[in-house]
Amino acid sequence: MKRIFQTTTILVLLGASIAFPIEASAYEEPTHYVHTKTENMTIYSAYGATISAAEKNGVYSIKANIVNNRQPLEVVIFKNGQSGVLQQVLKKGMEPVAYRDEGDRVVAIIHNNAELKFVQPEQLYFRDLAKTSTSSYIQTLAERGIIRGRTPDNFGVNDSLTRAQFSALLVRAFSFQQEPTKQFTDINLKTSWYGGHVGALHSLGIIHGKTPTTFEPNGKITRQQAILMLGRTLDAVDFVLEDKDDTTILPFEDSYTFQGELLRHTQTLYTIGALDDNANLNPNQYITRGQFAKMLAVTLQAAGRL
Repeated sequence: MKRIFQTTTILVLLGASIAFPIEASAYEEPTHYVHTKTENMTIYSAYGATISAAEKNGVYSIKANIVNNRQPLEVVIFKNGQSGVLQQVLKKGMEPVAYRDEGDRVVAIIHNNAELKFVQPEQLYFRDLAKTSTSSYIQTLAERGIIRGRTPDNFGVNDSLTRAQFSALLVRAFSFQQEPTKQFTDINLKTSWYGGHVGALHSLGIIHGKTPTTFEPNGKITRQQAILMLGRTLDAVDFVLEDKDDTTILPFEDSYTFQGELLRHTQTLYTIGALDDNANLNPNQYITRGQFAKMLAVTLQAAGRL
């Protein structure tokens, strides 16, 4: 579903919402979506879906005849005193779901039939975050279950990301539905933990193989590649930046050769605050886990999913 944001609003809210909950506002129910209700939940579809929903023992169940990575549902759940983070209940355990907290309620975006539940987040303390500027973003994503540490007390803030890890982070963050992919001969669908994540992103045009038949899951991600894939993800979820100026002048001395898709996505991410205002972007350097955590958190915030 399309979400239109004022640039100034994004930059103001981002700094506040990472540390403080958004203040509750009067709830106005949209009338132009197909929707259904339970006692504490309302579900919307912009795609004419037939929706059934139920809530029992703190579990919110949603089913629809149309739901996939391009036709999601928007789920409004009123907290009524409940606390914790919202997650999906799966047979194998709990998984993240993309949502924003609006004080008295949360608004989740789901790309598959789901059972949702508020759970108390795991208490995490990563010792290597003490002197980093990205600690608040990492803690926020870790609390939601989107990102995990190398060990219980070490995040690995300066470690690089592999293509498989990057794929999993994007799918978890946006709660995309995993899809199998048979195109890449170096991904074993039966044994790999990341095959469904790669398949979801590949089907949306967000990530490509290193060749038509190989993915190279252990290859590292550069800063330029991260920008491209985050930008494509915003396209996939129909994000629109209001008053976007295609003549935005980037401050990076090493971005003067950027053109086409790379230039467009760099301008968007810079405008929403996902890129630091440094002299150089260093597009060919491998991105670190800490750097990407900030980019991802800001991008989720802009897309209304954090």
